[in-house]
Amino acid sequence: MKKLARLLSGLLVLAMAVPAFAQVTDDDIARARQEVNRITSESAELGQAVIDAYGRQASLDHEIENLNSSIEFARIKIAETEDRLEELAVELYMGSTSGVSLSILFSATDQEYPAGMEYLRQVSGVDESVVDQLRTFRDELDQQTLRLGEALDEQVVLAAELEELAGELQADLVAAQQIYDELVQRQAEEEAERQRQEEERRRREAEAEAAAAAAAAAAAAAGASSSDDSGDGTTATTAPPTTTAPAPPPPVPPPGSGACPVAGAVSFSDSWGAPRSGGRTHKGVDMIAARGVPIVAVFSGAIYRLSNSSLGGKSIYFRSDAGDMYYYAHLDDFADVGPGQSVPAGHVIGYNGSTGNAPSWLPHLHFEYHPGGGSPVNPYPLVKELCG
Repeated sequence: MKKLARLLSGLLVLAMAVPAFAQVTDDDIARARQEVNRITSESAELGQAVIDAYGRQASLDHEIENLNSSIEFARIKIAETEDRLEELAVELYMGSTSGVSLSILFSATDQEYPAGMEYLRQVSGVDESVVDQLRTFRDELDQQTLRLGEALDEQVVLAAELEELAGELQADLVAAQQIYDELVQRQAEEEAERQRQEEERRRREAEAEAAAAAAAAAAAAAGASSSDDSGDGTTATTAPPTTTAPAPPPPVPPPGSGACPVAGAVSFSDSWGAPRSGGRTHKGVDMIAARGVPIVAVFSGAIYRLSNSSLGGKSIYFRSDAGDMYYYAHLDDFADVGPGQSVPAGHVIGYNGSTGNAPSWLPHLHFEYHPGGGSPVNPYPLVKELCG
């Protein structure tokens, strides 16, 4: 709560520091993002803890899955080995060696086991490997069962801890996003007002020019009439009305300029190679943000494909004009875009969410970078450069 209070106070100061009407510029928004990032960096430890716990949870789930498989395998092998030993016990009973000695061997200590095994081998030719297998499988079963219980207990504790951490981080990000959105809205409103005032200014200038032209025409007509009356044969001329040069178009963004894929407050860290479900490793960067935050094109390019799968959920494959491929996953929804559509950098293409295999309490963007459309590389340096 202390971090959230600092976050809110810092952002409110930022919002109030922006001058009133017609002062929220693109630079102000850029500074707002930097300030949001600076303030949320106070929660960087929290964000890192969420990412680490998320990776640990995936690793733990995979370990539990493997333990269950191993335990089932050990039980099957124990049953098969016990069947074989039962056959040996019958043979011993029918022979000269008492089956009692075999049961003693099974329960022998590690110190007693070699001597007992040597006795049975000498008197009846018992296959030592069969008994060794049974002891090995039983030891493995005991160890795996113990570890499974520990892992299940850890899983319960970790799940509760992770959900609590993610909830706290989401509260911080939602608060930051609200202030950021207010600044963006103010910019939009003030830009609309600026355009209205510009149109009004041009209208007044056009009216003034028209009035001046009319006055000049009237004066010229009066002069011509006077000349006609005097009969000096001269003709009055008037200068053409002056015109105002049109306003220059807004500057075009420089080629190659990019946008942060998350349009708002976001928390991310370098999680490349971290464990993920099914024994996979992470091939992207997880960008945690409030649910519904706009997700945008990082560079100018075109929508390559839209998909919806059990793993990535609602996902977008985006190809930049430079030929690089970017993958956006776990979106709650797509924006009004479709395959083949060209969009500029910063254009909204979707909205942050938790579809696919992402937990509902951790809405985030899984973002991948495939240079030249090839294999993925760590996108963290790129995202860090674009998002600050």
